[in-house]
Formats: sequence, C-alpha cells, structure tokens
Amino acid sequence: MNKPELLAPANDLTCLVTAFKYGADSVYCGLKEFSMRANAKNFTREELKEGVKIARDLNKKVYLCLNTVIYEDEVDKALNILDFANSIEVDAVILTDIALMEIAKDLGLKVHASVQCNITNSLLAKYYSRYANRIILSRELNLEQIKEIRNKVDVELEGFVHGALCVAISGRCFLSSYLFNRHANCGDCLQPCRRRWKLINEHFDGTYELVCEGKYLLSPKDLCMIEHIPQLMDVLDAFKIEGRAKNADYVMRVTKVYREAIDSVLDNTYYDKLEYFKKELSKVYNRGYDTGFYFRRKKPDFQYDKEGNVSKYRKVEIGRVVNYYKKIGVAEIELWNELKVGDTILIIGKTTGCVEETVKEMQINHKFVERANKTRVGVKLNNRVREGDKVYLLKKLGG
Repeated sequence: MNKPELLAPANDLTCLVTAFKYGADSVYCGLKEFSMRANAKNFTREELKEGVKIARDLNKKVYLCLNTVIYEDEVDKALNILDFANSIEVDAVILTDIALMEIAKDLGLKVHASVQCNITNSLLAKYYSRYANRIILSRELNLEQIKEIRNKVDVELEGFVHGALCVAISGRCFLSSYLFNRHANCGDCLQPCRRRWKLINEHFDGTYELVCEGKYLLSPKDLCMIEHIPQLMDVLDAFKIEGRAKNADYVMRVTKVYREAIDSVLDNTYYDKLEYFKKELSKVYNRGYDTGFYFRRKKPDFQYDKEGNVSKYRKVEIGRVVNYYKKIGVAEIELWNELKVGDTILIIGKTTGCVEETVKEMQINHKFVERANKTRVGVKLNNRVREGDKVYLLKKLGG
C-alpha cells in the first residue's frame, strides 16, 4: 500500500515547527504577497528562508504558495518571488497561472498545480503535467473519479483530507468581491458564505413567501476523511490538511492524528485506534464534519443551524513561561488563571511550536500543590519549552 506524504499548513514559523514536530513530511505556506490566505500571518522573506533551513535540517520539505490570480501590474513582483524561491531552494511552488508554471520549470523549480486549476479529469491532469510534478486535484471529485484518473496518469496526485470546504468550485468565488470588493481569488475573501441568510421566493405578482429565515445556507461542514484513510492511501500520493489561517494548536492536533492514522494503517492497528482519532479531531475548531464530495456526486453537507465552531473544546490563555529548567524538565509558569493537576495545557512559542501536556504535578515554593491561581508555579513537563511561550488551558465546554 502507498505511504502518502503528509502535508500540513503553516501560517508562520511556529506552525512550521509544530507541523514537523508532529509528523508532517512537508508544509505549505505563503509570503505576504500573492497568498490565497491574505488574512493569515504569512511569512516574510527572511522567515521563509529560516523555515527552509529548519526543514533541511529535519529532512522535511517546504512548498511556497503563489496561486492567486496575477494581474498585469503584478507580473514583475510575481517573477521576482519565483527568483527568490529558487534562490533559497524551496522544494516546490504551488501555482495556478500556467505561464508562471512554465517559467518556474525553466528556473529548475518543482511545480505543483494548485487546486484553483480545477483539474477534474485525466486529460487536464496530463496537460498540466507538462509543467507540474504534482497535481492537486479538484475538491469536487468523488473517490471513483479519482481512481479513474489515477489509472490513466503518471504524475503525483494530491488531495485534501481535512479542513474547511468552500461553497465555490475549488475556491473560485466572486461573492466576496461582488458584495464587499474583497477578492477571494486574490486571497482576500471576507467569507460572506459563513453568514446567516434569508431565502425568499418572490412571485411574478409581487407577493413572496419566506422559505428560510436565519440559516447558514452557504456554509458547508468541514472535510474530515479520518474514517477513510486506507481507501485514500490507494489513490493519493499526498494528503493535504487545509488550514493556513489556523493556529498552531490546530496544526499540532490534526497533523498528529493523520500521521498516526497513516502509520496505523501500515501496522494494522488503524481500526483499533479510529475512535481515538475521531475524539482527538473533535477538539479542534470545526463546523461539523463531512466527507465532502468523496462519496457523492452532488454536494457536501451544510451546517445550517450553527455559526462557526461546533467543537466542545476551547483553549483559554492562562499564563506564560518565565523559566525552563532543562536538567529537571520543569517550567516555571506565571499564571493569571487557575490551573489544576489533571488539566490539559497547550504551550505555544516560535521555537517550541505547540506542545500538549497533562499536568501531573505542580510545586509552589518547593511544595506540591493540587491547584494554583494568579501565582508562579513549577510544572513538570515531557517537552522542552522556552521563556515567553504562552500557556493555554484546553477546556471542555460544560466540563
């Protein structure tokens, strides 16, 4: 069985470090310009250069997204970014523009054809393979259609396995542009589809009926393919996790789960662990889960009655690390909210990435305590953390 590459999102160096720490083989990220996630943190050129170095040291890969629509007055800047990407030796560039693909290939860069290309059949896949080493398949394909393409092409195929779905065709949408002059195809989507809408049926005689009031009519549930990993491993060379606008704790947990899921298929423990995988994924931001188009030809499921996150878990900032004593593996944490033995905490920092810990013991002035609040406390940890890292409590609502 094929062992797919696991590709995680990174909106900054913290997410990049986190993704690699929890098993990603590669990350995809964007610069401040031409990113399909203009509202994410994104990388400066120096940060991207540092990220590539971190990846090299870990034998991992970094892919640069340059997949927005490029207008005439932006061509020179786009070409300059390709030159920069080549100079720092990113592992591939993710592109939509065919002309840029050809130029990138001539520079010696590997090219991945973006999901924005809406590649839905083997003829189109073969065409793009003239320039691209990898095809990121359209989200609108079902599993049987992907199998047919797999059997007819000799190029790497990548597909999304987890994260937000868009009501538009492979992300090509004009609703935000039309309503707010915020261009989704340039990475600046205001996501009006996630708002509550009224649906009115207006008749020719001027009368009307209210079909639906106050429903999230255009907001699909999030994609989650954790229950179908073996089937996807048969057809995809790379599993992609959506989420370049998400925080490091999302990257940590989702990457960790899909890494373990892939490995468990190979060691025949997948079905034993499946309920654990599902429980872990319920802890991250999600709009409810669905399998998207993989098992249907028409449409994914929609979350009509709830806005945004339906997860019962939230992270609450409760303090920061002021010291870490490496020899004994203890962090001194300044708390501004309560922490108890048995709590689950997330510690997040640029170099640390995101680590999850269960508090097993705490001390104040060298005395063991069961709880602490608005004070400095020593907490025994399994992971190394650093001064200045933020500390969050992972809290179950109603718990």
